[in-house]
Amino acid sequence: MYSRQYRSFALVLIAPSFLVILAVVIFPLIYSLSLSFLHWDALFPGRQFIGVRNFIQAFQDRRFLFSFLHTGVLLITIVSLEFFIGFIIALALLQEFYLHKVVAALFILPVTVIPTVAGFMWKLIFDAQYGPLNHVLSILLRRDIQYTWLAQTFTAYLSIIITDVWQWTPFMILVLLAGLVSLQSEALEAAEIDGVSGWQKIRFIIIPMLQRVATVAVLLRSLDALKLFDVVFAMTQGGPGTSTETLSYYIYRNGFEYFRMGYTASLSYIVLAVVSIVVMLLFGRLEEQ
Repeated sequence: MYSRQYRSFALVLIAPSFLVILAVVIFPLIYSLSLSFLHWDALFPGRQFIGVRNFIQAFQDRRFLFSFLHTGVLLITIVSLEFFIGFIIALALLQEFYLHKVVAALFILPVTVIPTVAGFMWKLIFDAQYGPLNHVLSILLRRDIQYTWLAQTFTAYLSIIITDVWQWTPFMILVLLAGLVSLQSEALEAAEIDGVSGWQKIRFIIIPMLQRVATVAVLLRSLDALKLFDVVFAMTQGGPGTSTETLSYYIYRNGFEYFRMGYTASLSYIVLAVVSIVVMLLFGRLEEQ
């Protein structure tokens, strides 16, 4: 049994940490949750308690539902591409070759760029008049190309996907490469002695042994991709129209352009609920493995 003096001393030690968590985590959560039950437009004075009407309005808001759809499509596409490309590059980097470390550093470099900067950089590349992409295409096709990549829905989507894949594939490379390095070398050596092909080694040994690492990598990247905002803000502003508007960007617009504070809080809590469910499902999957 600990003495009363020892318990008091322990409480004094943990009190600062508890106060910090209370101030920066618990209080904002409780305050924003209370806002979600209010009708509060920052452009007009007064707040009115309206219960769950903000949440009901959210599920009837076609623009919010479409932003959900846009985010889901983008998330599945970019995470799949990043995982596939990252896995192939991680396998290649596992081999020793000339300038191996230089090539590895070049592949990892994009993840160090600030997302907003990456967005503006690729916006310049896709620019119809001054962008190098149209200039290169004009040379290759031998005719003047001035395609407005960010003004068409499909190519605007494609531009966002290319930018995000360029920037975040290095994250997949790092995680998967770490997983590949930690694999049991005995199993791989035994497979080589048995004369299995490279594809069979990947299909029946590497992929099953890498499942837990791959699940964690996909989970972390999916959670980050769900908040996709910077690239959309820098490149398309949700356009053309609202066709590339993601959840984060729509919530940002409600809060900082339309000043619907109560409604914005309710949208944020709906997203939080969805993310929590996805995380629980993926963690359940991880525990099963």
